[in-house]
Formats: sequence, structure tokens, C-alpha cells
Amino acid sequence: MLDLKIINGTLVIPGTGMVRAGVGCQDGKIVLIADEAVLPEATSTVDAAGKYVIPGVIDPHCHLGIYTGDFAYETEHETRAALAGGVTTVGVFMGGGESYLGQLPGVIENINAKSSTDIFLHLAMFTPQQLDEIPQYVNDFGVLDFKFYMAGVRGVFPNVSDAHILDGLRRMSAISDKLTACVHCEDQSIVDMGFDELACTYGESGGGDLCEWAKAGPYEAEELAVIRACYLARVTGTKLYIVHMSSEPGIIAAAEQRPDNLFVETTSPYLSLTKNDPSGLMAKMLPPIKDECDREALWEGVVEDVVDSFGTDNTPLTAKIKAAEAGMLGALAGYPVIQTHLPVLLHEGVNTRGISLEIIVEKACANPAKIFELYPQKGTIAVGSDADLVIVDLDKERVVKAEEFYSFADFSLWEGRKLRGWPVVTIKGGVVAVEDNQIKVEPGIGRYLSRTI
Repeated sequence: MLDLKIINGTLVIPGTGMVRAGVGCQDGKIVLIADEAVLPEATSTVDAAGKYVIPGVIDPHCHLGIYTGDFAYETEHETRAALAGGVTTVGVFMGGGESYLGQLPGVIENINAKSSTDIFLHLAMFTPQQLDEIPQYVNDFGVLDFKFYMAGVRGVFPNVSDAHILDGLRRMSAISDKLTACVHCEDQSIVDMGFDELACTYGESGGGDLCEWAKAGPYEAEELAVIRACYLARVTGTKLYIVHMSSEPGIIAAAEQRPDNLFVETTSPYLSLTKNDPSGLMAKMLPPIKDECDREALWEGVVEDVVDSFGTDNTPLTAKIKAAEAGMLGALAGYPVIQTHLPVLLHEGVNTRGISLEIIVEKACANPAKIFELYPQKGTIAVGSDADLVIVDLDKERVVKAEEFYSFADFSLWEGRKLRGWPVVTIKGGVVAVEDNQIKVEPGIGRYLSRTI
């Protein structure tokens, strides 16, 4: 007897397309894909009539513990928000100037105790010591991805030089071509110029708005940095993953410069918002949200396969911590967006622009799994894959209310707006974990994903 079976739905299988079939799950794995008539009996049955069954979404770009300083607390709350939004696997970035060797055992312990999704880690590389320790991160902890900031965050952490990045990429390529360099592509000097101009104009007044804040991340900063990063990836042969692409010039540069080992991510906020959005400084982020032409260029990049994956850059915080009333220079960067990630992609991509669900699933599920060495365990619907599945209703409409979400944050950038296209059931490890926004499992069903070369 099966643990669970899904019947009457249309499967969206990356690389295959739409398939009318049932799915059988046993011991956390998919064990059968077949006509419903031949599926064995199951302890639990989910009827997906009129809906689509997709692989669990992978958000490869999330931050936890940044503003509260409590990694365990944020892991518990944000992964429940993720699960409710159809995200079953999360890539979490760690940062700081110290060695990670003493931190990782505790981080992994917290993940296994508190997380409702599976989590894999990316480590930011700021120091020569951290570069020296890359082999230990790979061999002892199964971390395969390392982040480099071409532009830092004032008062938080600095940028690193191209020489540092080149050194890191050479070390990574010497170990394995499965290692991924995640790069924040903005030129520091151009960003500094934009920020200094704003500071000169507004000083301590706390003024400005999201439109003005966009000047802190000039187009040239992203475009130039993309060109430099592509060059470094080309000469070292290291897999390059450009995080949170935000602009039309950046997309054009990636398309023109593109080496074979380049992958580009954009985020659901960049695909849905502009600098004129009524959420105002609640949407302050780095890089800044830009113009409508940039949003549409990003969607064009999705269709033309310049954009390979979707992330969130989820950096949760409360409205009080955000302090939008402090103005564009005083407000903190970040927002809680993981629970609306899939609904925004469905609303903006499928229902508004007519982009096929197959394309959305490829870039939300399969591609992140392939890029970060999780495929086919994750990212597809196949016998032997993890039974992480989401049932999607493309016609379901829901008004966004932050009070109904599971994040510890208390606001949403889409508050009061109606989105069409929502996950209605999330299955994690062959168990119905969320149904109609009601979480049915306790924290701790997720696990740390150690990867291997």
C-alpha cells in the first residue's frame, strides 16, 4: 500500500511537459507515475482535479538571521512561510568575516531541528582565510557554493576586489566544476557615487522615496559588474551564478557576454514591482527595484532563456525594524517575500503575460536543482525523486493579507492586492504539509542538504 497518492491532476514535468497521470509516494519518495486506474491503494489520497501538480519549488536565494540575529527563530518561521507558499527547498546565504568552520555544526543542527523545508547553504567569501578553508567546507559540510560581493553594504560588510574573486574562482575550479560562484554584480565605485549624491542631497533629513533610492544602484553599476564577472568565469572555467539580476542593461550584458558556464537569477519582486510601486520604501532593497522597462526586460529574459532561475532574496524583518519612516537612507534593505514567491510568478507570468506554466516550473524548480547539484533528487517529478510536490490552482484568487501569512514579519509588499494563481496543497516528503494555507506539520520535518562532488 502507498503512503499517499495524487489523482486527477495534470503533472508538469520539466523537460517532458504536461502529463495526465497519478503519482504514488512511499517512504518520502515518488515510487510510481501511472494512470490512476492502476495506482495501488494508499493510506492518504489527494484529489487534484482541475489543477496542476508541480515539483516543490526551490528558492535558491534566502537570508536568515540578518536582522533579529536569531537564526533558529527565523528558520522556524520563514520555512513555514515558504512551505505555505509551495517552496519546499531553500538555499540560505551565510555571511561574515570569520571562519565558518566553528559555525556550521550549530547552523546544521538548528536546520534539522527547526526547518520545515530542506535547506542547502551558500557561504560568502570575504577573507583569504575563508578561501583557504573552501576544501573543508566542500568535503566536511557538503557546501558547494561560494558568494562574492562586488559591491558591499555600507555599515554591514565590504565589497571584495576582482583579485580576491579571481583567486576564489581559481581555487574552486581546481576542486570541481560542480562548485558554483554566486556573485552580487554591482560596481562598488559607481554605487558609491550614486549613494553619495543622494546623501549630499538629502543628508540627515530622512527624505526621498523608492524612485530616488533607485539612483543608489545605477544601471551602469550592474552592467559593468556583469561584464567583469563573466570575464572572470570565462578565464577560470568556474560555474558563475549571477544573483538577483535587476536591470535591462544587466540582462543585455549577460546575453552578449554569456560564457557557457553562466547562470542568471532574478527575483519575484523584480519581476512584479517597479520604483513607482505604492509600497514605497517598504520595498527598499539592494540592488534597488528599478523601472517598468527593467521589469519587462527581465520577463523577456525569462522567455529567451537569459534568465535561468527565480529566487526571492527573502530578508525578513518587521515594519518596526524596517523603519521606512526614516527615509530612503535610514530605512533598512530587505523584505519578507517567500510565501508570495510562487503566487507572484503565477500571477505575473502565467496569468498576466501568458508565459507557459512549463517555463515557470523549469526556472522555479528544475534549473535551481540542476545548478546547485540537487537534481534529480529535487526539481522534478520522477520515480526516485523526493516526494516534494505542489498542487496549483491557476484560477484561485486571493487578496494578500500579511496577518494570514506565517513569516514573523508583519507586512507584505502586495498587501491588499489580489493575486491569481496559488498553491492549494504542499506535499513535503510524501506528507500533506499544507492544505488551503493551513500547515499540518510541526517544525523539523526539513533537513540540511549536504551535497557531494
